[in-house]
Amino acid sequence: MPDHAPIDLSAHDRDGDIHLISPPQQFEGGEEAYDAHIGGAANPDLLRPGRGAWRIATRHAQRPLTSWLEIGAGGGTCTLGLIAATPGMQALVTDTSPQFLRIIQRKLAAAGLNAANVTYATLAGEHMSALPAESFDAIIIASALHHVWDWRASMQAAARVLRQGGVLVLQEPCREGNLMMGMVLDFILSPLWPATLPLAPADLDRIRLCRDSIYYLANTSILKIGEDKHSFLPNELVEAGGDAGFRLSFFYSNLHFQDLADADPAYRRGRVSFLSYLDSFLEFHHRLSPAGLATLRDHLFPIFASFDRVFIEGDGAALLGSIVFCK
Repeated sequence: MPDHAPIDLSAHDRDGDIHLISPPQQFEGGEEAYDAHIGGAANPDLLRPGRGAWRIATRHAQRPLTSWLEIGAGGGTCTLGLIAATPGMQALVTDTSPQFLRIIQRKLAAAGLNAANVTYATLAGEHMSALPAESFDAIIIASALHHVWDWRASMQAAARVLRQGGVLVLQEPCREGNLMMGMVLDFILSPLWPATLPLAPADLDRIRLCRDSIYYLANTSILKIGEDKHSFLPNELVEAGGDAGFRLSFFYSNLHFQDLADADPAYRRGRVSFLSYLDSFLEFHHRLSPAGLATLRDHLFPIFASFDRVFIEGDGAALLGSIVFCK
């Protein structure tokens, strides 16, 4: 198996052991807060997402995988499992935030994982073209492509950075299922919601913000600022991959990377609860109060139980998906 040396980043400034390819940025809302609520700090098995991502990378790659690049690593939700699955392999872990990269280093040390061959850099998805052509065998992007405004250009840059036979592995929210969540939230915010089941004004504001953000991300006709910018249609990603020069694509509907750590990858449609997904979205992303969540669980979710069974049986629209592109 060929052994590739790490790419030369000496032309870039450094902040300690972090190379500054893109200008460093602070994450909106704070890195520690994000990691505590969303980024995986409380995950009982921090290695599953990375193991799942690497499993489908190796399944579909058409070359030996001896190096990898992670874009938008955040708090390391995927990173730790990737490093555990690829001991001694050359890797470049990137995010726009140096603080996120230091959180990852702290977690690696706590887990006792060998990161001797891991390099760290600030790198935005928009700037992937700054890397040398054909310098990695795999690129992993876990729920970060939707932060990139010109995501199609990033996919083209990824194809350039990959060696022939390499893979781009993505996990992303999907538009159709998320729009269904928006319509459920419309019900709560409409006159149809019973006045006998009042929700606190702060909870109504959070629900409204959640609903509006879903429709905002689905709108492809406006220029967007801020962290989140897109939700994707699976065929939109597949077509963009073809335009970028990828020869093959494989879509795993309603399967997170962590689900793929043990699932049979030959079966590419996951069984997911629509209501559990919405519940998690409201609790962890939008911080609905325990009382507000209890009201929805007791009085809203039963209305959509039949709808939810379609998802649980594996026939629901994509709320999220993992996708592999082969160069």
